[in-house]
Amino acid sequence: MKHTVTLALSFLLWASLALAQDASTPAAEVVVVDPNRLFAETLFGQTISQQLEAEAEILASKNREIEESLRAEERQLTEQRSNMSPENFRDTAEAFDQKVQAIRRERTELARELEDKRASAEARFLATAQGVLVELMNERGANILLDMRSIILRDNAVDITNAAVRKIDEAIGRGYPTDAPDIKD
Repeated sequence: MKHTVTLALSFLLWASLALAQDASTPAAEVVVVDPNRLFAETLFGQTISQQLEAEAEILASKNREIEESLRAEERQLTEQRSNMSPENFRDTAEAFDQKVQAIRRERTELARELEDKRASAEARFLATAQGVLVELMNERGANILLDMRSIILRDNAVDITNAAVRKIDEAIGRGYPTDAPDIKD
């Protein structure tokens, strides 16, 4: 996820330099933005987060259902043990264990896919918000946009996060502009 955000911000930096830099104007002004706050505080980012949280809750609920079903099956197997031959019980227990392992792999994969989807959504969010960020850079006369998480010391005057949240909300609101990528992969 961190690499995707870094890649997206690198792209923003490259694109903004191409748009904002004039050969006769020295490049000196730097602004910073907090991508985590942009995602968390904009209506658009909140909408994406809510969609992803709903998917995570569905996954967690299904996991709880499966877990309860497996517990019941295990209890039933334990109760039947006294009526089974040792070989039959061993074979049945081994089949149950294989079933549990397969389900665990499947559920782990689904959780990983959801996390990948979150990372992709954050990168697409930044790509969609790129125009607003470039506009803010141009308004401030900036030639460089840095990720605040990489900055050790800074003057708060170079932080455009609050302005970016307002402008992204104005430009995008809760939904996607018609030309924005769909995050529902």
